[in-house]
Amino acid sequence: MGIASKSSPIPQRERLAWGILIGSFVVCLTLTVAVPVSVSAFIQNAKQLLPATVQANQGSVRVSSSVLRRVVLAGEAELAVEPSTRIQTDDGGTANLFITPPDNSRLLARLQIYTNTSVWLEEASTPRFGVSDAGQAVALDLQNGRLRLTLPEFQQRPLIFSITTPQSLVQINTPGTYSIEANDSETQLTVQSGAAQIQSQEHILDLKPQQRAVVINDAPPSGPLTPEQNLIENGDFSAGLDNWAAFAWNLELKDQPSGETQVSTRDGEEVLSFTRTGVGHADVRIQQSINKDVADFTSVRLLLTFRILQQELSVCGFKGSECPLFVRLNYTDEEGVSRIWQQGFYGFGTVDDSTAPGACLSCAVIQSSHLQTTLGQLYVYDVDIAQELARQGFLPPRTIESVTIVGSGHSFATEVLEAALIAEE
Repeated sequence: MGIASKSSPIPQRERLAWGILIGSFVVCLTLTVAVPVSVSAFIQNAKQLLPATVQANQGSVRVSSSVLRRVVLAGEAELAVEPSTRIQTDDGGTANLFITPPDNSRLLARLQIYTNTSVWLEEASTPRFGVSDAGQAVALDLQNGRLRLTLPEFQQRPLIFSITTPQSLVQINTPGTYSIEANDSETQLTVQSGAAQIQSQEHILDLKPQQRAVVINDAPPSGPLTPEQNLIENGDFSAGLDNWAAFAWNLELKDQPSGETQVSTRDGEEVLSFTRTGVGHADVRIQQSINKDVADFTSVRLLLTFRILQQELSVCGFKGSECPLFVRLNYTDEEGVSRIWQQGFYGFGTVDDSTAPGACLSCAVIQSSHLQTTLGQLYVYDVDIAQELARQGFLPPRTIESVTIVGSGHSFATEVLEAALIAEE
């Protein structure tokens, strides 16, 4: 009569209490560990878009995505684009793609897109939170065509730049200048400055400055090979005016102020600026001696990247001799004749034969018509010297003696980001 029943509720309540206690401890421990880990992972991995804009440099550029279809014309404002956007140029169009941080205008990457090129912007991202240790990433898919990439010095967070082509994967995480060209059968990567990796068929090839690699279909990278050469030293002005001879300002009216020639930093890149405010003519120039025999090169291309910020005169003045920017080559042709080739640029005015001619009337040089750019907008001039001379009925150069950059006018302001003379064997 005094024996407890086997189904007494006391042991059951004890087991329940222990179960609740242990369960609560497990839940507490899980939350204590999982919540901080989850929050930390979110902070480390959360991303936001890097602002990207496309500018038509010459002709027209097609920009397309699932939400956007536009044709951008030279002279129009930059167009903001996001990942999964395709950029296409035809045989008369070139473009620039700019990547910047979300909170300022400092340049992270500048991409020149040549004619007959199709490239997808696949990714442009940066960590959402400043405490994240992750890097910034930009990814492109170059289906065909040619790109020239400039990566300025990184200030805070590194940038990993990757480019997929039909034959390879290119990875770049070092500031410098790079050229990538691809088609259905071959990819070429040239490192002018910096360092890069190119991967194909599970093989990786490291490239240093002044090295080149070639990848054909279903084959590992071939290289390092002899690259194209830049005959201009310090053409990006990263060392100020080293290797350049800077001349004094020439003034028409001696009682008027001269201008200013300086190298400064703008949006993360060094720029050479010519600035002058005054009455009457003024001009200034910098010059670099080249003295290079170029007869054995298959091509020599002149590349000039610049902005015309302001000019007072229409076009290049009433004689066509006062462009805010000229570039000149002194050279000796195949017959030993010394010649000067010149190209002028302006950003304002309408050509008029009587008041604002389209070429210099007083210049004893080989020249084309002055080229108009858009005030305040970056412009990339790229020309094959031999082809340009042949178009005008002149022999190609045998020796290039010097390159000269000139600023002229009354009141004007010009910035030059880069001058390059690319010789290909």
